[in-house]
Amino acid sequence: MDANQQIVLDNLSVRYRGEDEAALKEISLTAKTGQIIGIIGNSRSGKTTLCDVLSGIIPNIVSGHVSGTVRLGEFSPFEAFDEYNFHTGVVLQNTAGQLSGLSDTVFDEIAFGLINQGMSEEEASKSVVRAACQMGLEDLLEQAPDTLSGGQTQRLAIASEIAFDPEFLIMDDPTSQMDPVGRREFFEWLAGCSEKTIFIVSNEVDDLCEIADQLWVLEKGELIASGKPLDVINQVAEGHDLYLPVVYRMAKEFGKKLPSGLFPVKLSELKGCFDDQN
Repeated sequence: MDANQQIVLDNLSVRYRGEDEAALKEISLTAKTGQIIGIIGNSRSGKTTLCDVLSGIIPNIVSGHVSGTVRLGEFSPFEAFDEYNFHTGVVLQNTAGQLSGLSDTVFDEIAFGLINQGMSEEEASKSVVRAACQMGLEDLLEQAPDTLSGGQTQRLAIASEIAFDPEFLIMDDPTSQMDPVGRREFFEWLAGCSEKTIFIVSNEVDDLCEIADQLWVLEKGELIASGKPLDVINQVAEGHDLYLPVVYRMAKEFGKKLPSGLFPVKLSELKGCFDDQN
């Protein structure tokens, strides 16, 4: 595989200043770019730390002792960070804190970074409308950002990043405040993304199994599984205190397995198991 089409984490470890135990411990894996990668795990498993490393926040903005290698295609957050940052979009856990606080309208907030990077007003306007439509904000462009709900604020933070059309998008729990409809629409949008490399931390394991190309599972700072959702969920189902998809639990309850001998994790897979019995 061309190195420019690879995601490489090699022996990645992170230790915060003043902490005895590493937040991430010798994580190594290789994957293709252009995929949706879901990152799951329980509290304090290292998910946010991994996002902060992938985004370059650690060690460029937040200090921490980092060892090992991280490469997204031809770029590394440890080398030429300004160039790396140009190719990446980041949605933090605290999306409200990510907004500029200087904009009077949703339109101006999405346009803020574009104008600051020297984009013309005409091109910026096109990018704003495109991103707003993707996040369902087209009817809120003249509304003040501080009047939005929590879920709408998360949509705004996402729109502000995808307006740049980044090659890599890193999102840390971007749907935590969205209502069920908003969350469903977000994952439908995510499923339609193509060619981008997207890393998403989420507790919505059911949704991730439906749309992710890969799952990475963290536990106490260690990578315990990575690969296709079907393989990963069946691998970690026993012996780990993790939320398991409803589809997997239903299939196990009814004893429905795929020809591979694995329990399904997608609704279409589960339906196929029942159809095969008819």
